[in-house]
Amino acid sequence: MSDTTVLLPDATLASPDATPGADCVVVRGDSISDVGGREELLQRWTGARLVELPGCLLMPGMVNAHQHGRGISQVQLGYQDDFLEAWISSRRGRGTLDPYPITKLAAVNMLVHGVTTTVHANYSYGTGDYEAEIRASLRAYDEAGIRVTMCVGAMDRGFTVYPPHETCFLTALPNELQNWLSHPGVQLYAGSAEDTIALMNRLQSDYAGHPRIRLCYGPAGPQWVSDELWSKLARDADQHGLGLHLHALESPAQAAAASELYPGGVLQHLKRLGVMNERATIAHGVWVTDRDIDLIAETGTTVVRNPGCNLRLRNGIAPLARYLARGARVAIGTDNAALADDEDVLKELRLAALLARTPDWNGDPPPSTGQLFAMLTVNGARAAQLAPDIGIIAPGKKADLVAVDLARVREPYLDPDMPLADAVLARANGRDVRMTMVDGHVVFRDGMVAGVDRSELERQAAAAALRARLPQELENRARARARKQQHVSHNRAQAPRDH
Repeated sequence: MSDTTVLLPDATLASPDATPGADCVVVRGDSISDVGGREELLQRWTGARLVELPGCLLMPGMVNAHQHGRGISQVQLGYQDDFLEAWISSRRGRGTLDPYPITKLAAVNMLVHGVTTTVHANYSYGTGDYEAEIRASLRAYDEAGIRVTMCVGAMDRGFTVYPPHETCFLTALPNELQNWLSHPGVQLYAGSAEDTIALMNRLQSDYAGHPRIRLCYGPAGPQWVSDELWSKLARDADQHGLGLHLHALESPAQAAAASELYPGGVLQHLKRLGVMNERATIAHGVWVTDRDIDLIAETGTTVVRNPGCNLRLRNGIAPLARYLARGARVAIGTDNAALADDEDVLKELRLAALLARTPDWNGDPPPSTGQLFAMLTVNGARAAQLAPDIGIIAPGKKADLVAVDLARVREPYLDPDMPLADAVLARANGRDVRMTMVDGHVVFRDGMVAGVDRSELERQAAAAALRARLPQELENRARARARKQQHVSHNRAQAPRDH
């Protein structure tokens, strides 16, 4: 059977700034081999397998540039939307999830919504065996068929509250909570910088040459990582050409902690430590100054916008228009907490675009159509450390492609004056995806995921969630609720007040 496929859509959007045209696409093996008119390609590639995509727009695969592999949402797991820090405090009152079915369900949900590449940011399930967790998640992504950049997490402080208030916070707690929180818990990540680097070396050796798996470092964020840990990981990343993917300035509480820890600016401090460069990615970046944005742009760092999550967890609205106006590169992610509690990155992109439309006539312009599609494709490729192999449709690029049904976009009427790309951004959703191709393989087509029984996978993920509902020590549920309340009181006391 021929390894050549001719994809025949109604229209093709080859790159973010392109106008959708009538081109069709030839795929050979894992790559795009040819792009051209229908009749021309059919004559040139006789004997190729033909895949008709009537009424569809063919575009580069979408990139979810920041998520954590949570295939069952925090709402479904019983966590109310709240301040980020209060939500994190609640987790200690639950048991540990099995990462394999949870991650595989996340991967499948992304494929169904047209995501061909994702960045799995730092995440620990708290089993005490972080390496086993990572390997289980990598197996899940591999079996699902999605392209993934796995971030090897690291954290060595801020386990109770953000520094520099950890000691004060602990001493103010009732004795029982002090004893509980002071008792050594399971190790969340690999441990020291040396242990983290050793884990990275093992993973690099085992996954070297894998067509769909990349690795990078994922230090949790400035308030959770010491200067020593930052420096050592940044040095190893530089030596081996690895990326650094971190959370920064996500919430008001994080911004307050950063101002105390780094009076000269947290991003400037990270630059001095060797963190800020073209291989670095910052998730969220809500509480940034113009100076921060300029530094991000100057160093070539990528920012990932997570609009739904930031609204739900009361973090605020990142200044997307200001980022773009000052030349920063921005991608898009769901953070597994999209506004509609799904993995629909198209809807999240639309939300980001609307939130960037400020009511100031003299303000920064909202994102253009090309800038928005770049967030979804080529900029996400940079965040995933996969540029320039993915993100556009051109000969030699990887065959990561998505076909979006245009019926809901066009019906019952679409004026000829409305550009098709603009209409897609305004009206299309993930449920309009009809085909998802990764590395030349069709992994989703017309409701079916290749090689996956979705009902059985959902059953396995639900069973894992049910098993993790209760902690090993039932008293931890009450302790976690008390800790959350103390955490809320602490953050309220630290928060600046309006005058």
